[in-house]
Amino acid sequence: MKLRKWSMVLAVFFLAFSAVGWVPDRAQAASGFYVSGTKLMDATGKAFVMRGVNHAHTWYKDQLATAIPAIAKTGANTVRIVLANGKKWSLDDVNAVKNIISLCEQNKLIAVLEVHDATGSDSLSDLDAAVNYWISIKSALIGKEDRVIINIANEWYGTWDGATWASGYKQAIPKLRNAGLTHTLMVDSAGWGQYPASVINYGPEVLNADTLKNTMFSIHMYEYAGGNAATVKANIDGVLNKNLALVIGEFGGQHTNGDVDEATIMSYSREKAVGWLAWSWKGNSSDLAYLDMANDWAGSSLTTFGNAVVNGSNGIKATSVLSGVFGGGGSNPGNGSGGTATTLYDFEAGTQSWSGSGISGGPWTTGEWKSTGAAALKADIQLSANSAHSLFLTANHNLSGKSTLKAAVKHASWGSFGSGLSAKLYVKTGSGWTWYDSGATPIGASGGTTLTLSLGAIQSLSDVKEIGVEFRGSAGSSGQSAIYVDSITVQ
Repeated sequence: MKLRKWSMVLAVFFLAFSAVGWVPDRAQAASGFYVSGTKLMDATGKAFVMRGVNHAHTWYKDQLATAIPAIAKTGANTVRIVLANGKKWSLDDVNAVKNIISLCEQNKLIAVLEVHDATGSDSLSDLDAAVNYWISIKSALIGKEDRVIINIANEWYGTWDGATWASGYKQAIPKLRNAGLTHTLMVDSAGWGQYPASVINYGPEVLNADTLKNTMFSIHMYEYAGGNAATVKANIDGVLNKNLALVIGEFGGQHTNGDVDEATIMSYSREKAVGWLAWSWKGNSSDLAYLDMANDWAGSSLTTFGNAVVNGSNGIKATSVLSGVFGGGGSNPGNGSGGTATTLYDFEAGTQSWSGSGISGGPWTTGEWKSTGAAALKADIQLSANSAHSLFLTANHNLSGKSTLKAAVKHASWGSFGSGLSAKLYVKTGSGWTWYDSGATPIGASGGTTLTLSLGAIQSLSDVKEIGVEFRGSAGSSGQSAIYVDSITVQ
């Protein structure tokens, strides 16, 4: 099982920022991932922003074939895989790693592979054992530089000491390069991954120890590195201001010693084009069960945390784009890198002729909540058992050649919701006004939920008659409430 991350004895303190450092970009014809300043580039030359999930493989080896396809179905573009070198847990040998990589390829997931046995250790011998593990299985890795990233050692160096942490990695990275491994390397910060000052103060030295300048850095954002919005933003900005590539390699919604601001982690990462990988799909010990994203390995239902990560307005479905090696577009909607999505309706200039049914007032535009910009569409509703309420636009649209329609939604905090409200994004097409929808998704009153409708199997996309969102109450619903829709996009 995922081990409890030991309580840290150091208090949270503000990071001191030093002058911005400079690291030369790696410029070359790419056979794999490579780092260019703050960006991770894929082998097709496109910026790649990780959006994905951690999977605790080494403790649940028999769940691999179930978990990987389930994670892919969320829309994730990356999965970080827990491996063991045999020092603490059962060895994942070269054939096992080959199988893992193959399964990730089949599901169009970039594989970030990490060794977990050195977690929290300050021992150089434990870091060296992780390095030797990668070298021992290099036959599974060489040739996969375009779809595998090597996370050298999970949370190696538990002490909050950047200098000694850096010294260890300045020995480890050249050894990997001398063994012929040219992959992008990922290095977790010191302090069980929660001491970003180690990267801010010493990251440039670690990068310069890499002859290929192909090393990126990872912060694990739990209660210390991700406890509130100010801390999240300072930590992300501190690394980026050093011209270093960054990923939030782990984060949860809470942790042993406090809350985690997962909403800011996702929203600010989107703004700054920083990747993230939520911990974890399933399998956490009973005292850390709140970190599970799925209630079962197949992902047939998600936990509250999992739903926020997958369906939230800044979650996987809203921001994940496959790597270019798997045919992806290379940029994420609204992530600060230009995006490939086209906004159809954002309600910044009014209701844009949208109407409602099953509503008691509106629709209007409001700034009470919005997923982007300054406004969203709102309508009042009167809830009753299994009641239906819709916001929609009846107008002709040509969506030919498009693959995905998305909308951000939520409901108000007032009212009685029984077992909860759900929503589905829909279109009606052709002369028969044939209905297609995204399927019912549970929604909440905080943040927002992204609804995603795949257009691939829909007939008559050149003749879309109506676009809308249908909200449904549960059997126990009653009272006055409100519904919101924003950011209708297509790509």
